[in-house]
Amino acid sequence: MKMRYCFDWMKIKRNVDGQRIVGALVLLLTVVSCAIENDIPYPIVEGRITAFTVEGQRAAEGEQNIAANIDAKARTVTLYVNDSVDISRLKITQLVCNPTNATLLVDGSLCEDESKFPSTGFSSLDSIPISSNTRMDFTNPVMFTLRTYQDYVWTVFVQQIINREIDVVGMTDYVIDESTHTVLIWVADTEDLNNLQVNKLDLGGEYGEVYPDPTTIKDYSTNQTFYVRYNWEGDAVRTAWTVKVRKNSEGGGTSTPTTNELSVNAWSKHAYVSVKATSADGWTAEYSVKGKDSWSSVNTNVNGNLCEATLKGLSSGTTYTCRMKDKEGNVQVTSDFTTESATALYNGNFDSWYQSGNTWYAVSEGDFTKGSFWDSSNPGTTQGAGSLVNINPTQGNSSVVHTPGGKSAELKSQYKVKFAAASLYAGSFGGLVGLSGAKINFGQPFTSRPTALHGWFQYAPKSIGYVSSNQPGGTVGKDDPDICSIYIALAKKTYTIDNTDTSTFIQFDTDDNIIAYGELPANQCVDTGGQWKEFTIDLKYKTLDCPKDMYLILVASSSKYGDYFTGGDGSTMYLDDFELVYGEEPVMWN
Repeated sequence: MKMRYCFDWMKIKRNVDGQRIVGALVLLLTVVSCAIENDIPYPIVEGRITAFTVEGQRAAEGEQNIAANIDAKARTVTLYVNDSVDISRLKITQLVCNPTNATLLVDGSLCEDESKFPSTGFSSLDSIPISSNTRMDFTNPVMFTLRTYQDYVWTVFVQQIINREIDVVGMTDYVIDESTHTVLIWVADTEDLNNLQVNKLDLGGEYGEVYPDPTTIKDYSTNQTFYVRYNWEGDAVRTAWTVKVRKNSEGGGTSTPTTNELSVNAWSKHAYVSVKATSADGWTAEYSVKGKDSWSSVNTNVNGNLCEATLKGLSSGTTYTCRMKDKEGNVQVTSDFTTESATALYNGNFDSWYQSGNTWYAVSEGDFTKGSFWDSSNPGTTQGAGSLVNINPTQGNSSVVHTPGGKSAELKSQYKVKFAAASLYAGSFGGLVGLSGAKINFGQPFTSRPTALHGWFQYAPKSIGYVSSNQPGGTVGKDDPDICSIYIALAKKTYTIDNTDTSTFIQFDTDDNIIAYGELPANQCVDTGGQWKEFTIDLKYKTLDCPKDMYLILVASSSKYGDYFTGGDGSTMYLDDFELVYGEEPVMWN
């Protein structure tokens, strides 16, 4: 805070005898009456949802933990509910925020009673007035804004799982089509369709009702109609469902599954499936967690002689069964597949640092002997001939952090004998090239395909004071503001870069070994004014195919053209909370 002191010297009177100042009170009042300029920036207090519970909450299919999945980096909450509740007016029973005094803002049109919805988080319904109404419409994702000194927008996803169970004596298979309210059941040829025993037909889910009672209906020689009511619907609401029963000899249940005709390209959260078929109009793809009898149906597309489908909403590292059915409901092909793991970025929060000799590494002490995922320009300025310089342009910083209690990566470009841009990259330092440069090995083995890189950075650039003779035209020049750089790629190979030889630099656009690439736009690589700036870099894929060998390239530098020995002495960049994002589908290369 700066105070402007305004002195009215005419009001300061001196005592004739002692020449003492007697106008101090006048001076004080004058100072107080002057304008006060408040230039203290607001503190950064991130608003977070730390707990979220609703009525009817349950675990996801194949899981045991019913707690909501809270992703602090993406600011998302994902939870599942059973079929006992109406998600169009779902009651929130717990919504804990940090800090607790953060103001909670919601779309009033989604509230059952906006005037009675709490304005702050709450640990239980007992902790808020009994008149409160926490019911909201979660048919679609809902945005919650937590207001501290800034606004933080969170998205809550609610998925309802309707557990429909079917048990018929002699049943070999069945398909449920929710869109047409139709059930097709196949039974063994030995079963009598005029006297069929149905033990369970829970079309309304575990808590719903079916009328008439299916266990009392024996004749399925013709289609039967049942009326279904979900638990949250009134008695007057009934939806007609058609149940068809067919014998295996009529084309159902006896198809011999094949495992080598269905092609599956499985990512972490989705999969592309295809099968050769001369005529596949009206086919559907179905998938389920392996061992579970809960199938989801997806429409297919015909592309030449291929029948194709995209399966979405999958869980990473999970084994599924996929099957293709023709328009008559006959299984034509089936196969199991396992989705890729959503591999986390090692030390992405940059909390772990270890010093070996004079050199700092972004790795924990326990992992150092295994080899660091990250390396930097530090070995070039602390080891061998570089030990004469003995600086670490890249190191941990516990004072400037995005997440309190941890560390950030501080990258500070410096001039010592020669200009050294600070960098941090996935790879390893390859050694000095005389005193004029260095070799850097870019790329670490990787087995997953992320769709984006998310994180935070701060940047305080200096004017460019060093420009090399081979600096590319149309980029930057002396006295221009320095700019930083963050980019990510997936490649079929590793690269060794010699920054004294520009022919070794990676050509991301034209190199066929580059699978995907993304970079922080140049207009964002500028001064952030001492504030943390959030970013998301989409990985743009050149191909959807997954190669046998794959490597992750991730590079950040406080001086983008440091490879050309161009930049500003003192340009400083801070990195924190980097995270690989695994989305539903990737962005494709233009």
